[in-house]
Amino acid sequence: MSELLEWENLDFPARVALKSKSEKSFLNFTRLWFEMLQGDRLLVNWHHRMMASKIDDLLANKLQPRNLIINVPPGGTKTEFVSVHLPAYINMLVQTERLRRFRNLNISFADTLVKRNSRRTRDIIASPEYQSLWPCRFGVNQAEEWEVVNGRGRTVGQTVSRSSGGQITGGRAGYPGADFSGFVCLDDYNKPEDMFSGTKRENANRLLVNTIRSRRGDKSKDHPTPFVSIQQRLHTDDATGFMLAGGMGMDFHHVTIPALVNEEYIDSLPEPWRSLCWFAVKDTESVVVGGVRYWSYWPVNEYVGDLMRLWERDEYTFMSQYMQRPRALTGGLIDTDWFKRYSHLPQLTHRAVYVDTNSGKVEDFNDYTVFSLVGMGVDGNLYLIDSVRGKWDPEDLLKKAIELWEKWKPFNRKKPAPLRHMGIEDKQAGQGLITTLKKRKSIPVLEIPRGAGQNKLIRCLNTVPQMKIGKVFIPALMTDDGQRIDQVYYEDGTVAAKTDWVMPALAECADFSADDSHKNDDILDTFMDAIDIELISGAGAGWGWV
Repeated sequence: MSELLEWENLDFPARVALKSKSEKSFLNFTRLWFEMLQGDRLLVNWHHRMMASKIDDLLANKLQPRNLIINVPPGGTKTEFVSVHLPAYINMLVQTERLRRFRNLNISFADTLVKRNSRRTRDIIASPEYQSLWPCRFGVNQAEEWEVVNGRGRTVGQTVSRSSGGQITGGRAGYPGADFSGFVCLDDYNKPEDMFSGTKRENANRLLVNTIRSRRGDKSKDHPTPFVSIQQRLHTDDATGFMLAGGMGMDFHHVTIPALVNEEYIDSLPEPWRSLCWFAVKDTESVVVGGVRYWSYWPVNEYVGDLMRLWERDEYTFMSQYMQRPRALTGGLIDTDWFKRYSHLPQLTHRAVYVDTNSGKVEDFNDYTVFSLVGMGVDGNLYLIDSVRGKWDPEDLLKKAIELWEKWKPFNRKKPAPLRHMGIEDKQAGQGLITTLKKRKSIPVLEIPRGAGQNKLIRCLNTVPQMKIGKVFIPALMTDDGQRIDQVYYEDGTVAAKTDWVMPALAECADFSADDSHKNDDILDTFMDAIDIELISGAGAGWGWV
């Protein structure tokens, strides 16, 4: 393998060759400058070649329709390509007089993300290596807005970056005229958690139509300023779904890249992408599901076995964000906005574990056993802390119950929040677990009967008022400025739990339906028991410390 590109190691002819190759195509530029400035090679896959080709066509006014949507799995380097390197490439085209000028508007749900991307583009342009080949200077030079000026002080390039939750006005993209002169970039426009709220989805889509659509410098019929949306799918009515359904009043060229590809998908690709994709995956490990063989779309970077485990663990998220095929949620009974959010727990009076057991048959695909840890705050609110979902036979189920009890049992003795009981529904596999744990007397068990009038719809309707009035808290997934929250903490600063269970839980709540058409409700089942026992009946209050 050849050595990594190092500017200091390149003689004059090599630098001239680097300049020539960089100017040949967007993929060349991105691959070379990623390696030059990041000190690592870009693992170019067939999907990178397809994405870059679409960008080249867009810049050359060959893409029809002119607007572009690319749906690609997390980690597919969509941001690296479109948000970071593309503006630097466009500026190079201006400096070499292949374009006259540009004006870009970058929008993302996360303020920190959109500003970080803008800074990285600016750093590429300002780097000594870039300046040696395409010298230029900055006028305005801030993270949220920067401009490139020519020798006469006139602006020839501008990029403005805004969060979708902030002030969009003041930024604009493109100029009137037939030549490409910039674009509106929507990089993960939707906040994942917001997609479970009908109100927030509608607000986000309304912003696209009422505000963002008007920020184009050219709104003509023949050569309007284009939109480029790069997104992992989140919901049937996310920005991609809304735009493809005609909500923006314009047409889009749509590129879909799933994490697992099969022969049907590969055959649907036009050449040369069909051959490139098949060549990349044909000799790699594959899995068969329902008689269909799947390969990882990027075998050298995404192991097919890990993708399958994610599919089995969280089908909704996998089908949406990884396969770009979000499933319509049938619910309407629970609005996930009702859950209040926290990153640090308050002082708790006690904690408890609630268990929803499956049918006892490991092979039941949509039936899980769930253990959920909750805590009662001194403020009288219920805090959902952790949840573990899986499929275990009776022997393994007992081991898992003991394992999780021991994991969750420790607490701060200065401000104790003891683990009081394990509430288990008295049915199916739960009956055997109750009997065994009672014999062992190591874990205090609270039997939860399932009698007449105890169907899930009635239980849900009984607990909804507590959610509506804000008595139930769930871990936050993002800070106010868009930073990801991977774990939450007890009052004393110790880690309480990871947050990777929250999205599947919210999906269950949003999907829960009166006609039982939803796929899963096992996590929600434990929440409903916890709300009923801890908030409504107060049955958990009389248990002693452990």
